Amino acid sequence: MKLVAFFPYRNDVRKILIPYLNQLTEEQWYATHPDHPNSIAWIVEHIARSEDEWINVISSKGKCQLPRTLDHSQQILQAYIDIRNQTDLKLNSMVYDEYAPDIQLPRFSDGWEPPSAPTLRWIFHHVFEHESYHVGQIGVIARLNGFTGPLF
Repeated sequence: MKLVAFFPYRNDVRKILIPYLNQLTEEQWYATHPDHPNSIAWIVEHIARSEDEWINVISSKGKCQLPRTLDHSQQILQAYIDIRNQTDLKLNSMVYDEYAPDIQLPRFSDGWEPPSAPTLRWIFHHVFEHESYHVGQIGVIARLNGFTGPLF
């Protein structure tokens, strides 16, 4: 069984979020509010860079694929799209193996440890959950700054 079969709805959030992000102004991308420390730009870049790290470095033992610097909103958005395209290619090429060994994780500076065994399936699940968590913050940031958030 292909690993992708476990994640049929992984891109549903993006079907709503990408058109939403495309209509934001540069000012909206970078707006911050005293009640939330980050901008939408920061959140989207964080989602993309985290996916790059978890999929390409931690699970595949390779290197990050995204450019070191992303200077404006359209570069961030393209990185967000590109990294998922790469992830989808990997996911589509992998076969699920319930007996595969756990993946060795780095030690995290804040002491975080995974709540379950870090299998390859767990890592993909974690990446997709992480994205959903932060996409919720995008709606909060938008509303705090006086503009409409994505319609989820």
